[in-house]
Amino acid sequence: MVKLTVVQLASSMATAVSGLTVSVPSSRDLFDDPCATFRLPPRSVNATYLNEASVEQPWIEPPFGFGYGKWALSWTSIEEYWSWSNMQNEWYPLSSTVNGSRLSDIHATVIADVNSFQLGDNDTVIETPGTDTPLPGQIYAWNYTIPAEIMAETDHTAWAGWGYDFYEQGAPYFVSYDAATTGVKNVSHGVSIYSRLERGPSDRTVAEVAECYDRLGSEAFSSLFRSMKRTPTDGRRSHNLSWRGVAVENAQVEGRRSYQKPI
Repeated sequence: MVKLTVVQLASSMATAVSGLTVSVPSSRDLFDDPCATFRLPPRSVNATYLNEASVEQPWIEPPFGFGYGKWALSWTSIEEYWSWSNMQNEWYPLSSTVNGSRLSDIHATVIADVNSFQLGDNDTVIETPGTDTPLPGQIYAWNYTIPAEIMAETDHTAWAGWGYDFYEQGAPYFVSYDAATTGVKNVSHGVSIYSRLERGPSDRTVAEVAECYDRLGSEAFSSLFRSMKRTPTDGRRSHNLSWRGVAVENAQVEGRRSYQKPI
């Protein structure tokens, strides 16, 4: 039996690998259908797409607890948000009861929805607490409400997709659709991407997701998705997030910058 030395073995492996092409997997390679984690907004959330022919397909829900924690608003089509810096949202379950019985977090429950952001170079963090109440008969769809003593604002919101960006450290992200809000500050309807990484997901992943929405047959939603821009970030609040990339470190070194790049 011939025994290879460690050096010989390493050399053999290097030679074999040198002839291979290494590619980065897509987050959608986790499933047989690369678009199975994306859907159009449920009809109870918005009626804009009711008259369009769409492709109905089973939607793969995210793992339980996927959305809990703090996320960065990385991309959005809502123009009001384009001037808000370092915008983040935090979600966590609240105690909930039905017919006098307390529900565990495994079941649909009222969720705390805390939004925070900065304006320009001002270091003050503006925070707005709200709640998400599940819409009857729907999954990952809620009525969002800000208490009357703060703003008396409400709208319907739903997840329209989720995944992991393996081009950017495997950072989780999800796509959220918001109907037009009603209240003190009316905000137009729109689509947004939240990520665990301040500037995630990558341009390449967003382009792949856009192709998935093309397959679903709604030109209106695909156009809305492609109208998104990156939100302004400068690294001042990146310490709140669980994923931190090179882009954040560069922003901190080079100074405060705003990023707004259309798809």
